[in-house]
Amino acid sequence: MLASCSGVSIGALDSRVEADISSVAVIDTGGRAGQLYNRELRRALYVKGEASPAYDLTSTISVSSSSTLSVRGVTSTFKKMTMTAVFTLKKQDDGEVLLSDRVTADATLGTVSSLFGQDQSEAHARDRMAKLLAQRIVQQLQLYFLKNLDA
Repeated sequence: MLASCSGVSIGALDSRVEADISSVAVIDTGGRAGQLYNRELRRALYVKGEASPAYDLTSTISVSSSSTLSVRGVTSTFKKMTMTAVFTLKKQDDGEVLLSDRVTADATLGTVSSLFGQDQSEAHARDRMAKLLAQRIVQQLQLYFLKNLDA
């Protein structure tokens, strides 16, 4: 269901949905990944400017990683990284929870011979996943407001 919305820009949505989307206040999330995530959320939500806030969007981001060994003639070590964002959309006036969910993004990092290269690979993966999580949450918000136009 989300895949069908992936190409929908906020400008192409119903004006009432656009008004609701732009009135979501993004509560900041800490850390480098949180900064990128917050920036991407704001870029996607406030296409035509930020409206007076009527909703609060709170999020927490966590990262986990694991290493796997793959043997097929050559021994290689791959690292799988998963970033998860747990988010809650609440009305500002009464604190009613409208939407609460979690989204995840995965990245698999190949072998890099230098420690510097490994660090850079991880940093780029974290940056990409933070932006991807923000885009997925915006899609969920679009769907929520589309479904609840008359509510």
